[in-house]
Amino acid sequence: MNRPLNKLLCAHAMKSIASIFLFSVSSFVFASDSGWSVSIDDEEWATIYDTHQGRLSLREAIDSVPKDIWLRNFRIFLSEDYPLLQRELHEFLSLNYPDLHAEALSSYGNMHNPKIIAIREPVKKALLASSFAKKIGDALASRCERIASASYEKFIIQKNEGKPTYSAMVWLSTEKCT
Repeated sequence: MNRPLNKLLCAHAMKSIASIFLFSVSSFVFASDSGWSVSIDDEEWATIYDTHQGRLSLREAIDSVPKDIWLRNFRIFLSEDYPLLQRELHEFLSLNYPDLHAEALSSYGNMHNPKIIAIREPVKKALLASSFAKKIGDALASRCERIASASYEKFIIQKNEGKPTYSAMVWLSTEKCT
């Protein structure tokens, strides 16, 4: 192969590799830079959703809901986009429910697997104990509301290179202070 053609092919390959790398990095940055959206239902209660596309920070989303409207729910899609929450769930479950957690991890279960079903309540406790729930709770204090419960839909545990990833649509529900 002649030198000019070889040099041109190498330059093209490097541009392709650089483009793929930049696309991957920008997708990661976009995914981890959360954005929140607010939905108000019948002027009575509101839900705040992490959409990764909203323009509001969590604090701005909370502050945008009038205080006379109950901020009833927070919803996120639990995924690898929440590395701190992933780590906290893993640590909480490993420490407080080691046998159930180990069985769930070894079973690769979908949401109907008995080993996954057995860890449902501990996962709710782990969500409520997380720094994510604490951050929301702290922001709600000025509204005289607090997180009362955690629930989720379609909970599964996946493994990527031996590392567990907890996935679900998570709801943190609130109650008004009394």
